[in-house]
Amino acid sequence: MRSSMVELLESIVLRGAEARAADWFRRNLGEELASSSTRFRAAFAGAGRRLGDQEPSIGPDDLARLRHAGLVTPERWRLAMFARAALLVRALGALPADEHPNFVRELYRRGDFREQSAILQSLILLPRPERFVTLAVEACRTNVGDVFEAIACENIYPATHFADLNFNQLVIKAFFVGIAVGRIAGLKERKTAELRRMAADYASERRAAGRSVPGDIDLVLS
Repeated sequence: MRSSMVELLESIVLRGAEARAADWFRRNLGEELASSSTRFRAAFAGAGRRLGDQEPSIGPDDLARLRHAGLVTPERWRLAMFARAALLVRALGALPADEHPNFVRELYRRGDFREQSAILQSLILLPRPERFVTLAVEACRTNVGDVFEAIACENIYPATHFADLNFNQLVIKAFFVGIAVGRIAGLKERKTAELRRMAADYASERRAAGRSVPGDIDLVLS
């Protein structure tokens, strides 16, 4: 499944990229790239500059495959996102499995907010994605709005892999920073009595302080 998925990601990039960018992308797909963390980070970062904010051309069949793989809204991705996901999956395929968590963590730690967002949105596509829960939970503590949205919004990874405590904290933080909780994939399936209690306490605290309560809090309380 992973090999067919990375081939799909790569084909989307190559179909949509301009000739020079496509050539650059092909040159950076070799397995030897994973052996040099410095070269890989340069390629991963360079995807943004080479491919920019170009929209890909994705047919209905490809969209269905991407959604089946766990991407909630692949139609919103840009070419650089697909390129970074492909590079990352390809690199992990060339590395010993026990090196994967540290490789992804270091890539995240050294990346800018766009690169970090790409990693978080790609987690569900990685081999044995449950191994990256610690990184995803830590990412929820960020104060960078784009990075928090990357893990919290239109991303099935938290609902699939987070423990109840971590998922509940993500929902409450979404209220706190003003993100619509309807954007949290899998919220309906992950609602628990404890999450409803936490949301009710949050609403009570807001009212006691004379502050407004999020209009979508009933999505959790109901």
